[in-house]
Amino acid sequence: MTQTDDRSARPRPGEWTVGELLKWAEADFREKGIDSPRLDAEILLAHSLSMKRVELYTRYEELPGEEGLARFRQAVKRRRNREPAAYILGFKEFHDITLSVPAGRFIPRPETELLVDEVLAVLKKAELKGRVILDIGTGTGAIPLAILHALPLVEAVAVDLDPTAGEAVTKNAAALGLADRIRFLAGDGLEAAADLAPFDHITCNPPYVPSATIAELQPEVRDHEPRLALDGGEEGLDFIRRLAEETPPMLRPGGRLFLEIGEGQEKAMGALAGKGLVLEKIRNDLQGIPRIVIFRRA
Repeated sequence: MTQTDDRSARPRPGEWTVGELLKWAEADFREKGIDSPRLDAEILLAHSLSMKRVELYTRYEELPGEEGLARFRQAVKRRRNREPAAYILGFKEFHDITLSVPAGRFIPRPETELLVDEVLAVLKKAELKGRVILDIGTGTGAIPLAILHALPLVEAVAVDLDPTAGEAVTKNAAALGLADRIRFLAGDGLEAAADLAPFDHITCNPPYVPSATIAELQPEVRDHEPRLALDGGEEGLDFIRRLAEETPPMLRPGGRLFLEIGEGQEKAMGALAGKGLVLEKIRNDLQGIPRIVIFRRA
């Protein structure tokens, strides 16, 4: 039996090559039921050894040092306990930026990049100077910071019910050189930014998971990420309905509300229009699931 075949074996300094470590971690994660065992093994090993992922293959036969190996063993231990990789790394790639993601903060998803794409498509057709967007439930600031990074003349206000989110937003904005174009407000949804209205556009990745299905989520999400960012009430639509009700007076005429929704919730979107909002577009994600909804203020 080889080292990498023995699932109980522990990698030791001077004995396991980069390639063997990669195979060991992938097999371990696969046995634990982790969805992306190869990818997670690669990103955790590369980070632990201070390498780029591509270097794992150009340095496949190297023996890593004791410190890097110790970091990797600890990272594997945390990941096999279903702690999200973003918390272990401390960061997450999102759109064209890298975000600090402290433990307990909602982790930006690839699907939300589609929302950013839709906002950029609208804004790039407009005069940008003086445009201000409002992001509700901002978390790490992923949505507004990705938009500001792409469009140098736009400004943003970011709101989150959790006041500690301001630390993550401030840190990420400073690292990206965007601190002078974003303002964080702690408070309850649109109400927190009412004094600054109207806005050109409003963005939100709301809590949209039905309460009864929270327990069925993957352990990484259910046990580690904030329930406040997940639980959308009985149908998953509580916060979305509230946004549709309160958004029109917060938007300039022609301004838009960009939302991410859960699977099957597109059927309810039409009923939310007609109160100052027009349902303009629903965009599918890469799996063909309706995911991004755009309302326009009439």
